[in-house]
This record gives sequence, C-alpha cells and structure tokens, in this order.
Amino acid sequence: MGEKPESNVDECMHADIPRALYERVEEYCKSRGIAPGEFILDAVSEKLSSIHRERRKKPRL
Repeated sequence: MGEKPESNVDECMHADIPRALYERVEEYCKSRGIAPGEFILDAVSEKLSSIHRERRKKPRL
C-alpha cells in the first residue's frame, strides 16, 4: 500500500520556456537537423557539467 512507484529513467519533466526563446531553438535545430528536445537536454547537461567543473576548481578547506 505505501510503496513508492519505481523511478522510470525515461520520465519527463516540463519547463516553461518563453515562446521567443523556444522559436529560436526550433529554428536552430531545424537548420542542424536535430530535435529541439535533444538540444535542450544537451544544453542543460552541459551547463550542469560546467558548474560542477567550476566548483571543483575552488580550493577545498
């Protein structure tokens, strides 16, 4: 009864992206032949990775 459902790796989350920005993403993706969702996922992943690298550069006490 109180069991948590198993987490699905392919679960989706929605984000509000301003229409003007999304249209720019769509235009860019069309010219490169990639899906906007793939582009957005890669962009978020790269940003998180760069934040992690920046934090690792700071000296630890």
